[in-house]
Amino acid sequence: MHYVLIDDEPRYRQGLGQGSDFPLTQVGSWGTVDDFVHLQQHGCHVVVLDLCLNRQTGDTAVLQGMQAINKLVHEHGQRVLIYTAEARPEPIARCVAAGAAGYISKYIGDDAALAQAVTEIGRNGTIVTSALHDALRQLIRQCRDVRLSLPLEETLALLDRGLSDQEVADRLHKSKRTIEEHKRKILELFGEQMENRQRGFGDLRREYGVGPGDIVNDKPGHRPARGLLRRALSWLTPSENKSNRRA
Repeated sequence: MHYVLIDDEPRYRQGLGQGSDFPLTQVGSWGTVDDFVHLQQHGCHVVVLDLCLNRQTGDTAVLQGMQAINKLVHEHGQRVLIYTAEARPEPIARCVAAGAAGYISKYIGDDAALAQAVTEIGRNGTIVTSALHDALRQLIRQCRDVRLSLPLEETLALLDRGLSDQEVADRLHKSKRTIEEHKRKILELFGEQMENRQRGFGDLRREYGVGPGDIVNDKPGHRPARGLLRRALSWLTPSENKSNRRA
């Protein structure tokens, strides 16, 4: 089984342990998706991908998150295993739903589990180990699985910068009352969650990973509509998907 590692931190590009019944061979390691695409598009069964590839540089032009997965999976036909220290449930789930074959956290610190995930994705296309499924299920249970409209995202983006309602209204060429209505709709969706976690509008934007250079970097208003996030994860069991939709 041949695999490559894409990670901006060199210590995570050193290779995996041999914790599976099948031999694993690392055939490349890259710091960016663009380097991999330009220099090595073939010769691997699985791409082990970190979601956040601009931590060291802060460069918002770096291809990462959902855009990276879309490029690797849908443009180049790669099977992608997300291997990340990212801990926000909503961005991780959306990145998996964008087309990744599996997810495993760097925090587990288990080379054998990672090697097993690479093996299973290489053989079957998606992971089948229940322990790895459970990690994703736990994330999905924490997701609201909703889509903000473009006006609500635009409002949220400016509130994240600490602007007042009137300043947001001036920037968007709307009335202050319209902005207040946008805030009301956002609070209808996330108010209890924001209150429980003691977070404001700016924190909400970061929690969902929708800021510039973040990992949920598709176009505003184009994320999956309500319920589509979980339905996109078709390799979860049907019963799990039903129970999640009721949550």
